[in-house]
Amino acid sequence: MNFKKIALLLITASVMIAACNKSNSTPDKKPVRDDKQPVMIEVLQPRTLNEYITVSGKLEGATDVSMSSETSGRILQLYKKLGDKINKGEKIGMVDNEIYRIRKEQAEAALETSQLNLTTSENLFVSKAISQVEYNSALAAFKGAKANLESAVQAFDNSYLTAPESGVISNLMVSVGQFINYGTPVAFITNDNVLIIKTGVGESQVSKIRQGQQVNIFAPGKDEPVKGFIKGYGIRPLPNTANYPVEIQLSNASGLLPGMVVTARILSGTYKTQLFTSINNIIKEYDRNYIYVVNDKDVAVRREVVLGNIIGEDVIILSGVDVGDRIVVSGMENLEDETPVQIRS
Repeated sequence: MNFKKIALLLITASVMIAACNKSNSTPDKKPVRDDKQPVMIEVLQPRTLNEYITVSGKLEGATDVSMSSETSGRILQLYKKLGDKINKGEKIGMVDNEIYRIRKEQAEAALETSQLNLTTSENLFVSKAISQVEYNSALAAFKGAKANLESAVQAFDNSYLTAPESGVISNLMVSVGQFINYGTPVAFITNDNVLIIKTGVGESQVSKIRQGQQVNIFAPGKDEPVKGFIKGYGIRPLPNTANYPVEIQLSNASGLLPGMVVTARILSGTYKTQLFTSINNIIKEYDRNYIYVVNDKDVAVRREVVLGNIIGEDVIILSGVDVGDRIVVSGMENLEDETPVQIRS
C-alpha cells in the first residue's frame, strides 16, 4: 500500500470518527419560557369608606386690628416691641405730650374757678342779689370749663398709643423719634389664640356640612392634623363665584401662625361595609367597566362590574365581584382575558 492510499484512509477514518462523536453528543436543553405576566393584587373585603370635602385657605387671627394714631407729635417712648403680647387698653408708646399736660392742668384750674363762681352765683341768686341772666352766665361758664377739661383730658390720653384690642403686635410701623400725624398707622394687633380659615365649598358640598362639625387641618411641618370645627357657613354664594363661604375655627395650641396656608378636610359622609377599589384599577370601554380577577389557577379573568359613587380616588363596586376576590391593581396593561399571571407582592 503506497503513501497516498494510507493518507486517504486516515482522512476517511477521521471524518467518520468526528461524525460519530457528533451524532452521539447530547443536544443543549432550551430554557423553559415563563409566559406568566407579573401582577399585583388586592383582596376585596367589606370596608368603611369615608368621604371628605377638602379645602384650603390662609389662617387669620380671630381679630386683626389696624391701630392708627389719634394725635400728632414726636414719639418719645415705645413700651412694646414687635411680637409682644398686649392687653386691651395697655399702652404701646407715648407721643411728646408736654403741651397736652399743660392744657389739661389749665383746664382743671379753670373748671375749679368756674365751680366756685357757680356756687357763689347760686347763693346770690337765691338771695336775689343777682339776676337770672347773671346766674345763667355763671352756669354757662362752668359748663364750658367742664367741656374744655374733657377735651384736654382726651387730648392728653390720646398722646399715649393705647391698644384697642388684646393680642400680639404682629406689625409695628413706628419708631422712637418719629413724628406722626393723626391717622398714621402705628401697629397691627392680632389675636392668635383663636385662628380662623375663611374659605368656600361648592353647591354640591354645602348641604353636607353643619355648624360645629369637626375638621382636620393639615399644615406644613405638622405630622399630625390639628383639630378645628366649622364656625359657620353662608347660604348665599360668594360674589362672582359658585362657592358658599365657610369659616373654620381652631385654637392655636399647636403653634400655627396667621398667614400660614393650610388644608382642611371635612368628613362629609361614611359608607360602611362596602366593596371598593381605586378608580385606577377600573378599565373603561365606552359605557362599560371591567376589572381583572385572578382565579384559583392564577389566571386573570376579565369581568364586567357595575360601579357606584366615586369617593375621592376610590369607587364603590355594586356588582360583578364578590368578597375575597383577588383583583389586579398593577400590571393590568399587559393582560388579556384568561392570561396566566404570577402574583408579586
